[in-house]
Amino acid sequence: MASSTGLPAINRLITTHNAEGKAVFSDAVDAETPLNAIDKKSGVLFGLHYASEQFPVQMNDDKDIQVYKQYMQKPPGIVIGGGTVLRTVDMPPGSLSPMHRTVSLDYGIVLEGDVEIVLDSGETRAMKQGDIAIQRGTNHAWRNLSDSNDLLNRHRTSHAKSAGETLRKRTGRACEACIKSKTKCDEARPCKRCKTRDQSCEETERRRHSLGRPPSQQPSPPPIYRGHEQHTLGGHEAQQDYQQDRTGSTRPLNDTQSGHVQPKTPNSFPTSRQLDDALLLSGLSGSLVDGVGTTQLDGMPIDSQANGFMLDESNFGLSGSLVDGTGTTQLNGMPVNLQADGFTLEQSSFPDFFEHIMMPPQPGAGIHSHMTMPVDVSNFTQDLTFDSCDFDFSSFLASGLTRPSTSQGYHDVVEPTLAAETPQSDAQLRSEAFERSPWSWNHWIPERNSHAFSSGQDEINVLQDRVTATDQLTSPESTHSVHCALDQAARDGMIRTVTQIAHQRLAMPSFPSLELLEDLIDVFLIQDSNAIDSYVHAATFDCKTMRTELLLAMVAAGARYIALAPVWKMGLVIQEVVRLAVADVFERDNSTTRELQATQAMLLWLDIGVFSGFRRKTEIALSFLQPLVTMFSWSHSFERSRYKEVVPTAGDTDDMLEGKWKAWAEQEGLKRLVIHTFLHDSRVAIINLKNPLLSAAQMRLPLPASRELWLAPNAHAWANTYHKLKLPFQPESASMTEFFGNNRLLEQLGDTVDKPLCMLAACHGLGHEVWVFRQHARLLSDWQNQGRRDRFLSLQTQQRDLYDDLSTFSVYCELENDASPEIMLTVELLMMNLHVDLEDVQTFSGKSGEEEARRVFPRIRAWTDSGEARTAVRHAGAVFRIARTFEQTRLRDFYALAFYQATLTLWVYGMVTNNTARKSGVQTPLHMTPRMANNITYGSAYAHRTLVDANDERSAKSFTLLGQGQPGIQDHRSAFVPLTHSKGVMSTAEAVLKSNFPQSSHGLPPLVENLANLMSELGKLSGKD
Repeated sequence: MASSTGLPAINRLITTHNAEGKAVFSDAVDAETPLNAIDKKSGVLFGLHYASEQFPVQMNDDKDIQVYKQYMQKPPGIVIGGGTVLRTVDMPPGSLSPMHRTVSLDYGIVLEGDVEIVLDSGETRAMKQGDIAIQRGTNHAWRNLSDSNDLLNRHRTSHAKSAGETLRKRTGRACEACIKSKTKCDEARPCKRCKTRDQSCEETERRRHSLGRPPSQQPSPPPIYRGHEQHTLGGHEAQQDYQQDRTGSTRPLNDTQSGHVQPKTPNSFPTSRQLDDALLLSGLSGSLVDGVGTTQLDGMPIDSQANGFMLDESNFGLSGSLVDGTGTTQLNGMPVNLQADGFTLEQSSFPDFFEHIMMPPQPGAGIHSHMTMPVDVSNFTQDLTFDSCDFDFSSFLASGLTRPSTSQGYHDVVEPTLAAETPQSDAQLRSEAFERSPWSWNHWIPERNSHAFSSGQDEINVLQDRVTATDQLTSPESTHSVHCALDQAARDGMIRTVTQIAHQRLAMPSFPSLELLEDLIDVFLIQDSNAIDSYVHAATFDCKTMRTELLLAMVAAGARYIALAPVWKMGLVIQEVVRLAVADVFERDNSTTRELQATQAMLLWLDIGVFSGFRRKTEIALSFLQPLVTMFSWSHSFERSRYKEVVPTAGDTDDMLEGKWKAWAEQEGLKRLVIHTFLHDSRVAIINLKNPLLSAAQMRLPLPASRELWLAPNAHAWANTYHKLKLPFQPESASMTEFFGNNRLLEQLGDTVDKPLCMLAACHGLGHEVWVFRQHARLLSDWQNQGRRDRFLSLQTQQRDLYDDLSTFSVYCELENDASPEIMLTVELLMMNLHVDLEDVQTFSGKSGEEEARRVFPRIRAWTDSGEARTAVRHAGAVFRIARTFEQTRLRDFYALAFYQATLTLWVYGMVTNNTARKSGVQTPLHMTPRMANNITYGSAYAHRTLVDANDERSAKSFTLLGQGQPGIQDHRSAFVPLTHSKGVMSTAEAVLKSNFPQSSHGLPPLVENLANLMSELGKLSGKD
C-alpha cells in the first residue's frame, strides 16, 4: 500500500532458518512496514523497519525477531541504547526539521526526492536519490527541497491556531538584568523577576539607541535567535521571522510580498555562533547519545525528525501531553515552538545551567524563588573579623593543665541526619547559602588600606594565665616530649619584638602571661614531635639561645591547636608579627638567611598562614615560599655535600658528646626542615592546583635519620641509640633522589633512617609527576583536532606507568608497619588525581562562574561515562575509608582539604550520572533505570551495590573495569548512600570530618569549620538527590 503522500510502499524481507537449517524467509511479520504519523498537522511519517536491543544481536530461536515484534507494538524511543534501529522518515515537501545532534554514527540514504542537509556552521549540501550522508555526531537539520503546490498551505496549517484561541504575546525585549542572567522576562517595567528581587530593571543602552525610543515605551520584537512575529496580510495571518544584526536592530529573515511566503534559502539558516548562543540561552545540553537523530531539550531526548516531535514517555517515566495542536511543545511546563520552518525557544525560558544541573527544580518553587549563583567550591577560607573584646580571657579557668590528658575514650558524635526536605525550605536554603558565599575566594579583592593590624586585629589583651587540656585540639595518643621552661627575659623579648614591629598599629593592654606562653609552646612541641615530618628538635630547646622570632612563631603555631577562639585569634595576630619580624631580620643582616632558627621561624608562619582558613593570610603565605626555597638553594641545603657525618665514639667526654649531639641536631634539623619545605610545597600545589616550586630531582640531600635518634632526650641516649641502630656493614649514605628512584633502598638501610618520613616524601615525589601529567593532559585535551595522536598515545603510556608506580608503592606501604594513614591517604589521593582533572571538577561545580561551567560540562559528562572516572571514584572512596582511621584531631590542614577534594569528586560524579540517567533516559553503567535509582533508599538491599569506601577488591574491580554495580559510600550508621544521592554524600563527608574532633566543646579549627560549612551548603544545594 502506498503512503498518503504518494510514495511507493517499502517492503522489508527478513530471513531465518527452518528446522533443517536451510535459509528461508520469515513470515513472523508482514512484509510491508506500517507508517506512523508523528504529528497530524506536520505530515511526517516514521517507519520502523527493524530494531535490535543489543549488539551483537542474539539471533538464536529468532529472539531478535520477537524483540522487533515487541517494538512494533510499543515503539521505542529514537535510540535504543546498545542496539540498532532501521527507520525511514517521510517528510512533506518544503519542510525543515529542527537542528539536532546525536553522538552516534548514522547512515542516511535518500530514497525519493531531493533533500538538503544543513549544518550548524551554515554549510549545506543537496542530496538526490541514492545519495548517502554519514552523520558523525554533528549538529544538523534536514530540508525537503521537493517542489509542491501545497507548500504555502502546509506552512499556514502548521502555524494555525485553534478557533477562538488567544495568541500568545511575545515579550518585546528583555531587560538588562534578565539578559545577563539568561532568564525569562516580560513586558512590564519593572519586570516580574526584577520586582521579586527588588533590583533595578533597565533596558540596555545599545537597545535604547538602536530602537530610538525611551525604555518606558512599548518595546519592539525581541532580537532572539529565531522567532515568529504575527501580522495581518490580506486579511489572513502570516508569519515573519526576525533576526538581530550586529547593530542590535531587528530585520526580517524572509520577505513577504502579496501574501506569498517565499521558501527560506540556505543562506538564511543561522550561523554556528547564532546556534551556540541559542543553545546557551535555551539550556540545550549539547551532544547526546541516540541512534538516528535525537535532540535533547532540558536534558530529555526528543525525536525531532522533520516537523514532528515525540517523547517516548514509557522510557523516561514522564507524564502529560507534550504536543498540542499548534505545534507548541511543553517541556517541564515551558513552551518550545517547533515549526516546519524552524523552531523558537520561547522567551529563553529553560532553567539556567546551575538550576538545571546542580539544583533540579522543586515543586512549589515558583516565581518568587530567588535566582542565585552557586557557591565557590574552591573557597575554604573566610574573612578575619574580630573585635578587641574577643581577647577577653576572663572565661578561662585560672588553674589549667599544660599537658594533654590521657585518652578518655572515643565519644560518638551526633552526626547530621538526612532528614526529609520540603521544596520551600530547600529553595530558601539555597538562596541563603548563595548569598553567604558569593564567589568570594577566586574573585576576592583585598580592601583598601587593609594590613596586618587592620581594625579588629589591632589589639592584644589577654587577662588570664592558662588554657586547660580540654581546650586543646590535640590527639590523646600524642606523647609529651619536653616541657618548655620560659623565663621572664624571654617574655620581655617577645613584648619588645611585638612593639618594634607593630609600632603604633597594635595596642597591648595585656600581653599573654608567662604560663600561657609556656602552654602554647608545649602544645606546639608535642604536635611537632608526633608529626611524621617533625623539624624542630625539642630535646635541645633552650629559650636562652632561641631566637625571639622563633619563640613567637611557636606561640602562634601552638595557638592553632586551641579550640578557644580568643586564643587562636591572638595566635593569628602574633603570626603577622612573626612574618614582619623575620623579614626585618633578613633585611638587617643577610647572614641570617643561613641560620636554622630564622628559616624555621619563616616556615612556621608560612604553615600557619596557608592553612589558617582566612583569605588574606592564605594569599600572602602562598606568595612567600619562593624566598625560602631560594635561601636553601644558595646555601646548598639541597646537596649531599652540605651535610657531614657526626659519629659518637666511646672515648668522647661528656662535653664532647654534648657538643656532637647538638651539632648533629642542628644538621638533622636543617635536613628535616628542607624535607618539610618540599612537602609543604607539594601540599600547597596539590590543594590549590598550582605548579610546585620544587621537584623530586632537586632533593639530593641525605635521607633523614631514624626517629629514635631524632627524639633521643639527651646526648647519652642519642649515642646509645646510634650504636644500637648501626649496621655491621654500614652502606654508603643514600640521597633522597636515589631513594625516589629505588624505594627498596630502605630494606638495606634497616632502622637507621626515618622510614615514614622517607615514604611520605616519596609520595609527594610521585605527586610532582602526576602534576606534570595533568598539565600535558590538559594541553592535549583536543588532540583529535590538533592532529597529535602520537602525543596522546604517549600520554596514555605515561599515565599507565605512573599508575603502576603508585599502585606498587601503595602495596609496599601496606606491607610496612610504619605506613601511617597520612601516607596511605596521600597515595590514594594521587591515584585519584591521576584519573580526574580537579580543575574541571571545580570549574563545573561553580568555581569560575556559570559560563565557564557550561564550557566544561561536555568534558565532565564525557569523563563520567569513562572507565577513568570509575577509577577516580574508587580511589576517592579509598580516601574516605582511610580518613575514618585518622587519629583524633589529625584530619586537618592538608588532609582535611584532600578529603574535601575526594568528596567533591564523588559529588560531581554522582550528580552528573544521576542527571544523565534521570533526564536522558540512557542508563548509566549501574544497570538500573533512573526510576529505580531514585527509589532506592539507604537501607534497601540491592544486588549490585558497590561500596567504594570499603576494602572489597573484587567489588571495586567489577565496578572499575566493567562498570557493574551502583557505587556508594557508608554513612555513620553503616547504611548505603548511593553517589547519586548528592546530599547524602555531602552529609556523610561532613560527619566524617566532624567526628575526627569528638571532644571539642568550643568548636573546630577555622579551616575545618569552613570545610564542614561548605559541605553542608553544597549538600543543601543538591536538593533531594
